[in-house]
Amino acid sequence: MAAVIEWKEIEKKYNGKKIMEHFSLKVEEGEFLTIIGSSGCGKTTMLKMVNGLIRPDAGNVMIKGKDIADTDLIELRRSIGYSIQGNVLFPHMTVEENISYVPNLWNRRDKEKTRKAVSRWMKIVGLSDDMRDRFPSELSGGQQQRVGIARALAASPEILLMDEPFGAVDEITRGQLQKEIKQIHQRTGVTILFVTHDIAEALYLGTRVLVLDHGEIQQYASPEEIRQHPANGFVEKLLNNRADQYGEMVI
Repeated sequence: MAAVIEWKEIEKKYNGKKIMEHFSLKVEEGEFLTIIGSSGCGKTTMLKMVNGLIRPDAGNVMIKGKDIADTDLIELRRSIGYSIQGNVLFPHMTVEENISYVPNLWNRRDKEKTRKAVSRWMKIVGLSDDMRDRFPSELSGGQQQRVGIARALAASPEILLMDEPFGAVDEITRGQLQKEIKQIHQRTGVTILFVTHDIAEALYLGTRVLVLDHGEIQQYASPEEIRQHPANGFVEKLLNNRADQYGEMVI
């Protein structure tokens, strides 16, 4: 299967400090790639390069074989959903208005089409229809996160970028959201890049897992391969730390 996203020989510095050097990676269409690693290792940087929010100092970021440096970024971002921790919603807009914001830009003349899309995504992310007219301030943290995910998916993106989206919710809600995003991936086949600091979450959600340290790939493999054959001491430490915290890991 062809790569839908590719980083080629990427270099990136912040204030003279090198974050990434000669970084190269391909992601195939339909993958659920989870990205985990030490703080400051380049997880969010590589994610934001996909939609042009961060530009590399050197190298190329390719989407479906086309360098985004030669792409209309506004047009590109219309095909890429983006969900972050806390999912900053428009506070003056209702749930329906938040979710329908992007579809409304496209379907101004077909309000019924947009309304059906909102209903579909609300159902998929576990929001009841009677929440349409509520404002973000009237929702729990988990409900706000669901609205944010629905908003990111409402334009039917080909790629969904998620940067620690469940980090601000409690463990029970987090577990529910994990199951829902996994089901969404199975239903839609959207390519997902998901940054997390939790190795158990990375192994549970991902069809492929990328382990980074100081901008370098430590392992890029299936969850099963990482569980059974950690590539080095850094990956082993991630696994062992999780096991120490929670007892024997059950993933």
